[in-house]
Amino acid sequence: MPTLTIDNQTVTVSQGATVLDAAIALGIMVPHFCYHQVLGAVGACRQCAVTIVAGTQKGLKMSCLIPAEDGMVVLTGDVESSAYRAQVSEWLMTNHPHDCPVCDEGGECQLQEMTIGAGHGIRRYRGNKRTYQNQQLGPFIEQEMNRCIQCYRCARTYKDYCGGTDFGVMGSQQRIFFGRFKDGELESDFSGNLVDFCPTGVFTDKTNRFKTRYWDLQQAASICPHCSLGCSTLVGGRYQEVQRVRAGDNRLTNDSFICDRARFGSDWVNHPERPREARIAGERVDMSQALAQLEERLLALKTEHGGQSLRLLGSPRASFEANLLLKKLAERLGAPAPYYDAHPRRAFAARVAARIPSGQLASLQQVRAADLVVVVGVDPLAEAPVLALALRQVVRSGGRVVVFDPRPVELPCEFEHYAVTQEKILRALSAPEEHEKLESLRQQMEAAQRPLLVGGGDLLGGEGFKLLRRFSESCCDTHDCLIFPVLHGANSFGGGLLSSGEPQRDLLEDLENGKVRGLICLENDPAIEHCEPGRMQLALARLELLAVFDHLPTHTVAAASHFLPTRTLYECGGTFINNEGRMQAYAPLLDPGLPLEVTGAGSHPPRQFEKTTPGGAPASAVHLLQLLLKDRQDLFGLRRQIVAECSCLRDLERLSPGDSGRRIADCGERVEESRLEIWEQQGDLRLLPISARYGSDQQSRLSQPLAPRLQQPCLWMHPEEAAVRGFVEGQQLRLRTALGHFHLPLQLKPTMARNRVLIPCLPGTPLEVFTPGGLSLPCQLYAEAEDA
Repeated sequence: MPTLTIDNQTVTVSQGATVLDAAIALGIMVPHFCYHQVLGAVGACRQCAVTIVAGTQKGLKMSCLIPAEDGMVVLTGDVESSAYRAQVSEWLMTNHPHDCPVCDEGGECQLQEMTIGAGHGIRRYRGNKRTYQNQQLGPFIEQEMNRCIQCYRCARTYKDYCGGTDFGVMGSQQRIFFGRFKDGELESDFSGNLVDFCPTGVFTDKTNRFKTRYWDLQQAASICPHCSLGCSTLVGGRYQEVQRVRAGDNRLTNDSFICDRARFGSDWVNHPERPREARIAGERVDMSQALAQLEERLLALKTEHGGQSLRLLGSPRASFEANLLLKKLAERLGAPAPYYDAHPRRAFAARVAARIPSGQLASLQQVRAADLVVVVGVDPLAEAPVLALALRQVVRSGGRVVVFDPRPVELPCEFEHYAVTQEKILRALSAPEEHEKLESLRQQMEAAQRPLLVGGGDLLGGEGFKLLRRFSESCCDTHDCLIFPVLHGANSFGGGLLSSGEPQRDLLEDLENGKVRGLICLENDPAIEHCEPGRMQLALARLELLAVFDHLPTHTVAAASHFLPTRTLYECGGTFINNEGRMQAYAPLLDPGLPLEVTGAGSHPPRQFEKTTPGGAPASAVHLLQLLLKDRQDLFGLRRQIVAECSCLRDLERLSPGDSGRRIADCGERVEESRLEIWEQQGDLRLLPISARYGSDQQSRLSQPLAPRLQQPCLWMHPEEAAVRGFVEGQQLRLRTALGHFHLPLQLKPTMARNRVLIPCLPGTPLEVFTPGGLSLPCQLYAEAEDA
């Protein structure tokens, strides 16, 4: 590790670090544009000049390109390098327009900061400026090419790191252009990262254009709720409205990147149909009255029928603290332990994942560093998008990615795809020595230095995770083969942890036995989250009490006898535990309330003044449950209590929003209950519900900015399978299943498995009755003209 001196300050850096890295470690500001901590540098901007006094490379050098050496002496503020940086800054600004007052980047613009830092403050150029015709890049990104300083960060982000193929650099010298060959929507699922990585205002967020200045935003560190990876985000809002989401920095999870679903999918918080007032039997009531009546009704049912007549349902989108308090409420009422997912197979997968020892679980950082990754039953772009970015980094570093999945998986990198059915995958994992390809991979993983297995909970289920763990243990004798489980929701792992040691149960079976009279539902929609929604809706309708705590306009909210509105994660603090067992805290951004854009009808804010904020009634689920439990602790006191009761969560109270989070500790091996999965196929054509890239989760379905990318109802089939039946692309087909009959257009997917029909789960459409996470279903398929 080299030790060098910069401006009379000594620092030791890791091998391979540059002089610029060393200066940043010391807090010395050397102006730069092309350099980024993730992307590295290409020496394009020539802005980071320093003078090396002692070392193998003396003289004026670009600090981003010179490796730090032991004994090196560097000056950043000498006359020569300072004059050079000022000159470079001046010619970089030659064509830049004077449009800071109307630029959305104003106030957080790296160009503004670095230009002044380089010593350039007065423009002398009076000639004509270079001008461009801007492109239309779709609903998310606004382009203003006249502001470009040719740092190449956008192309390196979009093409090199994210693997996009429809955007790049064209032209030469002073006519360089960054964009597409022609106007059109950017195709990458990570296009929004252009906004974060561009150091000027060339690429800005079109969904937030001209809304708010940076210094007017309230900002808070948060966690993306759209999948189980726990990507760090920085959320900004104003006027009771969440207005933008940017990537946070967490080298252990998402690094500095997020997907477009995370960036543009937060509008569900502002949805006009969001329920904001307490209701009893459909009538609006005060929150305190609703709580009092709910408590009275719960005690009455307990007294009359016993605690066993009550059930409680938590949620993968509720905070860990809220789910824990739900467990305490169940104990107080004498009810069975809560369920933490309405879908029994998803719940079982989370329970098994939570039993994997912490040392066997991989972080996204470890995925990026792997040299051989075998992905089993995961479609990353649909289920965990930033995982796809991590897999790309594996390939960029010379590694290899192999995917076993029945879906037409796409990745932003080269990979091997074996399109085999769900049942064949499970059978192969149960006896890998009988499967030639898996046995070959097992031997290759023994030879690899950093092998890693990625498994999908929706397709594999709990039994599949057990088999995957057994396979990983058989792979390597000399070093570990880590596992990266992909789960359903942001806090699925937390629910699996809380339900550890409890017998596996199905909520629907419990509701149908006739003994259950009341259900408390916390931020969950079992009416469509269960794998048999029709039966579930009938079971819910027979309950004497259906108490729902939620902030989304769901089917279960509409059917509730008692409804209490809750705050979203952007309106209260809490903790999620991601798929690798990493506890991460998020901070509140805004108090709940109707956005001024709504109350002002898009014009000037209302001029009447009230003591309460319109739409401000929701309270955090933690607070409401504490009121029922007569618990007066604040969030930090609650965390201290949790740590005292559960040693594996001992770092919970040390969490801080925006930090890298902390892994749960091992609490000893727990006994796993056995659960038999049926793997045999029945019939020659089976239906498998799957998650779509956009629209399968309720939050993205309710986010208006994502509307252009929402998946439309359809069904997918292999071209050869369709040809056997005489079906063609785009043909309207009639699908018959036990869940109903549907009329859908056909899309042919040559990279999917044979003997399967794939159908996306889409809340808010007729296809919402299909829920991913189960086994394939029997089905029949007819052309519309046929008499079925």
